[in-house]
Amino acid sequence: MRRRNQGIYLLFWIGTGMLLATVLANRVFASGLVDYRILYQYLQQGWQNMIAKDWKCIMRILLIRFVQTLAVELLCRNRLHRMLVPLILIWAGVSVGFSMVLMTWYQGMFGLVVFLVSNFPHQLFYGTAWGILIFKCLSGYEARKHRFWGAVAALLLFGVLMEVHVNAIFLSWLF
Repeated sequence: MRRRNQGIYLLFWIGTGMLLATVLANRVFASGLVDYRILYQYLQQGWQNMIAKDWKCIMRILLIRFVQTLAVELLCRNRLHRMLVPLILIWAGVSVGFSMVLMTWYQGMFGLVVFLVSNFPHQLFYGTAWGILIFKCLSGYEARKHRFWGAVAALLLFGVLMEVHVNAIFLSWLF
């Protein structure tokens, strides 16, 4: 029962971030304060670099995923982790919600397909790795250090491989 409540707790904060981002992004795009076309073109340029297997793009992906994982671990090790974990989850929800709104504004209903394709399958691996870190933090679960970090590192590595190779194939079908 406790694990079920933790899962609901995590989903609640992610959903809160998605709702917040959806409302704010729609307001900002509708008011004309931010030009969504420029943001989408920047995103599309990154996809083109990934499809072309640009080594700078691959290194940037590795660096970003490493820094994100390090940030999750450091925030979970903090004494205030009960307050910081919801902020991590809200930020994850904001990221998902904003990208979904951006793609929908630029592509319409097809933007939802682009959103799903651009976030699959690598986000499953990243989410699992970060979820392991967060569950370990919230539950106080003690694991063997080498096995634990080996699992997290393997999930991140598979996520990067999926993002660079499989996701690039999926995106090349769309563009």
